[in-house]
Amino acid sequence: MIKAAAAPEIVLLPGLDGTGDLFDRVAQRLAPELTVTIVRYPQDPMLGYAGYAELVRKVIGNRNVFLLGESFSGPVAIIVATQLKRQIQGVVLAATFVKSPWPGFILRRATHIDPQKTPSRLRDAILMGPYGDPELVRKVDEIVRTLSRSVRNARIRAIAEVDVRADFARLTCPVLVLHGRGDWLVRKSPMQKAVCEKGRTRMIIIPGAHMLLQTRPAEAAAEIIHFAKSSAEAHYEA
Repeated sequence: MIKAAAAPEIVLLPGLDGTGDLFDRVAQRLAPELTVTIVRYPQDPMLGYAGYAELVRKVIGNRNVFLLGESFSGPVAIIVATQLKRQIQGVVLAATFVKSPWPGFILRRATHIDPQKTPSRLRDAILMGPYGDPELVRKVDEIVRTLSRSVRNARIRAIAEVDVRADFARLTCPVLVLHGRGDWLVRKSPMQKAVCEKGRTRMIIIPGAHMLLQTRPAEAAAEIIHFAKSSAEAHYEA
């Protein structure tokens, strides 16, 4: 009797909120085809990108997995993939960056802004564009209320300093980049440049804003599943 191959596992790394709660829609669509593991970051302002990478390595252990890094966690996924090498079957980078998407001084100024005092309509327009809905808005409201400001600011400062372009260029595993056509919080052109320079990387632009996995989960999940299954098959045949 031939045993069916286990579903490939994908480990999802969250955005700036760190909760993983915003993955529910895309995870639901991934689950029929992939084993989904969601990483949730502790609210620890002392952690930087190296600390988050160490945490993710511990979650993965000695398993072979795909990694998805969303927004803040794109550099985490890249760092972990360079460290674990052949254990990482492929990397998905969603609405993210390989170098700070804004000048450092702008991001450092952003740490002085109280997110609870930012007009919600402006925030939602930036994050969701015309693709948001009341349920998602309520979920974001809750996260804004509960996320420690010191943790938020520490993560913003980490973004201001990050530069993993060299690590990204060294990746040898398959890479899929997903980006929203209307994402102006993290512009797509720097990622397009990095992808062109690296080569052997597929970038797909989906109509959407920054919260691509939340507002366009069906489209994103379809691309991720195709990428993971085709990469896993190619690895098995090799």
